[in-house]
Amino acid sequence: MIDSTYKEWFRLRTQLVVDLTWCSATKIDDVLAAYDISPESTQPARLLADDIDMLIGRLGNGTVIMDYRVDSVTEGALPILAQYGPCLSAVWIDEAPALVSYWTESGLVVKFDMSEWDWYPVPDLASVERWIAASPAGRETWENSYGLATLITAEALCQAVVDDEWMRSVHTGVTSPHPPVQETPAGSRSLSSIIEKYGDRTP
Repeated sequence: MIDSTYKEWFRLRTQLVVDLTWCSATKIDDVLAAYDISPESTQPARLLADDIDMLIGRLGNGTVIMDYRVDSVTEGALPILAQYGPCLSAVWIDEAPALVSYWTESGLVVKFDMSEWDWYPVPDLASVERWIAASPAGRETWENSYGLATLITAEALCQAVVDDEWMRSVHTGVTSPHPPVQETPAGSRSLSSIIEKYGDRTP
């Protein structure tokens, strides 16, 4: 059940994830192909137990992708992944704008900042508000707890939820053969690199 207790449990275990994506109808091989990742760059891995750049795991009929890299290329892979079924992607790290996007086989449906809907919404604010109102979480939940709303929407999308068993299970880990020079150790993400990617909105 997705509630505030689950949200805090999930947040605690994914606090180092930069981009978090749920794809409703993809397999591991589909994800690797969309990201142009060679099988030689993968290894069996567990969340929080292995030093990896990305974790890909089956969830329901689809997959969940946890990307730890500030230079994540998730957005470029989403048009491909969405050809299999709708995808929901969220910037999950606190230091960056809380961007969320929803894709279908027709392309990008909406993209917006969960904390400030009117900050460059795509395609426009009215479309974002309609999508929010029609989402499984509903407008009130998005207004009061966008993290919870994201997880509720993701559960409905995959018809499954990441639980303790999933967290303990072995999934597919990806290690970049040539990590970016500015990459910092896990748990110490560079704020300057995050600002470079997402922009600085400090007044």
